[in-house]
Amino acid sequence: MKKIIHVDMDCFYAQVEMRDNPALRNVPLGIGGLPGTRSVLCTSNYIARKFGVKSAMPTDYAVKLCPNLVVIAPNFKKYSEASEIIQSIFHHYSPLVEPVSLDEAYLDVSDAESATSIALEIKKAILDRTGLTASVGVAPNKFLAKIASDWKKPDGIFVIPPVNVEVFVKTLPVKLIPGIGKKGKEIFDSLGVKTCDDLKKIPHEVLNQYFGKFSYTLYQYAKGIDDREVISDWERKSLSVETTFPKDIREENILQLELLDLYEEMYSRLEAHFDEEGEKILKKIFVKVKFNDFSRTTCEETLHSHDFADWRKLLLADYFKPLLSHCLQKKGNAVRLIGLGVRFVTQEEFNPVQLSLLPFCG
Repeated sequence: MKKIIHVDMDCFYAQVEMRDNPALRNVPLGIGGLPGTRSVLCTSNYIARKFGVKSAMPTDYAVKLCPNLVVIAPNFKKYSEASEIIQSIFHHYSPLVEPVSLDEAYLDVSDAESATSIALEIKKAILDRTGLTASVGVAPNKFLAKIASDWKKPDGIFVIPPVNVEVFVKTLPVKLIPGIGKKGKEIFDSLGVKTCDDLKKIPHEVLNQYFGKFSYTLYQYAKGIDDREVISDWERKSLSVETTFPKDIREENILQLELLDLYEEMYSRLEAHFDEEGEKILKKIFVKVKFNDFSRTTCEETLHSHDFADWRKLLLADYFKPLLSHCLQKKGNAVRLIGLGVRFVTQEEFNPVQLSLLPFCG
């Protein structure tokens, strides 16, 4: 039986700022773009969250919800330094560490006598070395460990022993399943599905109609099953850049000029990425657009000749222009944001593994 720990730092960016500036500890705090810049928040502290302020929320709207919100620009250098210390603590306890982001990771401690003891030691070590608190979940798999780390936030620990999995999952609300967003919740509401026990009773063909391949994963989660390994060697699958305009833009010729500036930024970041990790084969290029009504669209193109071509020949700026035009044709609204990027061919695609069909047989 596996022993998996999921560590999630509590409102990480905000917590670092509150640590470094005690005057921020008792005020509603948001980290992100400043008001009036049409930006969004990266995160907020728990005081701000009581007003409904959330990550990825437009800053101007957050200030409407919480007029006393203090907003400061993120300092990623400072956050990365804290993250490096936290990651070193993880590796002291296990070689199998899967970072999810600067403030979140899975650890496989299956060989340890007590995963709970290690989780408590990790929390203490993080606090002692960084002055920051973390919430930790301990469970037999990644899915349940992730659920558990959210159970007693902030600065909590929650353990789901193997013997308790069936009872715990039975009443678990489906809205807490990772990957179930607003649309997924609406689908479950229409089907009368509130808990994982309800989910198990839905016919496979019905669930597949709404969720496709994800339906099998949902059935597994509903039974408390998750066979995913903790992967210590994370592989980047894409790279992209984007920009939000100070004012909405409707003219395509101006947007095409903005696209060229964004292209130069992406090209530079791609070169730096390849210098650090080695060159990769490009699979697709894409452009995304967010309109002034906050609707989004993405257009992409598969690079059929990627097997032998130099990536520089596949990544000309002119190749992105038609994709932008196609995005704009989908809707006549003015544009708030544009982005562009590339997707890489992964190692799994180089060496595909044939999946067993037995789990679908019954």
